[in-house]
Amino acid sequence: MGLRIELEVENPNEPPAVDVHYEWTQFALWMSGKYGYGNLAGHEIGLSPELVQALCDWGDRADAVFPADDPASFELSDDFLQEGYELARRVRAELPAEWVVTTWNPASRSTVEVALDD
Repeated sequence: MGLRIELEVENPNEPPAVDVHYEWTQFALWMSGKYGYGNLAGHEIGLSPELVQALCDWGDRADAVFPADDPASFELSDDFLQEGYELARRVRAELPAEWVVTTWNPASRSTVEVALDD
């Protein structure tokens, strides 16, 4: 894969990692590890434009209904969470094996590492 990452290596002894989850008005990708910490759209780590757009659209849909005046009342639907899991599987498929990809799995109701063959 001709993945081109133009980020500075901050933690050379750690694997690069990204977590896929929703937070109001933020991108869906949360990076840690080798390239440091940050909230990303996805193009910074070489994801396809189609996947970056899908991740942005996913977050935008939740942002559109997020009750900023009462955030504690907000619950993400099972369908939304399942879509996030499927997006994480796509992220896993586009990144090299060295990357660790995690997300919320609505079936197990826990954060999981997305396997390469998932």
